[in-house]
Amino acid sequence: MDHLQDFHARLKRVSKNTQNGDTVVGPALTRAHQRNQRLVEMLSRHEQEGVHRARIEPRMKLTEILSYVLAFAMGGLAAIIARFLRFQLTGDAAQISQDMDLALDIIFAIVVAFILREAVSLSAVKRMGAQFAGILLAIVTMHNVVHTMPDVFSKMFSEDWVTHVTQTTDPGTLYFRGHSYHI
Repeated sequence: MDHLQDFHARLKRVSKNTQNGDTVVGPALTRAHQRNQRLVEMLSRHEQEGVHRARIEPRMKLTEILSYVLAFAMGGLAAIIARFLRFQLTGDAAQISQDMDLALDIIFAIVVAFILREAVSLSAVKRMGAQFAGILLAIVTMHNVVHTMPDVFSKMFSEDWVTHVTQTTDPGTLYFRGHSYHI
């Protein structure tokens, strides 16, 4: 028993060293150690506030909702730009299979969407689904806009392209892989 008390007494003496006139208990507090302590405290406060916020504010903020709407609109714009780029590269309506046409539209649109997303610094992971939904909706409904505004599209693409789209599709439908589905 005496050995244990002796041991504790020695630990007390050793741990109460003075450093610059201050009594320090335990290891010397370096700048890195103090910084790490502050970071741990900040993270614990942040986690507690996050849990508290989640209980108080279950609804999405308006800015978050608008960012999803923006991502959806950017996806639609990417699909239109992708079709325009494909038209500029291949010329008038290329004679390829409907599956290949859809695949090329989606691939071009994803590349354009990635470039647009980087241009406006939109969070990639959270809003990627909304962007992809915008791409798909624009791809299957773009012919409806061509039916309603053929003059605009004949200036962007060509009159032959507009004629081809209006003859092969029906207005007020979803056009997917060569088949029209009435809305």
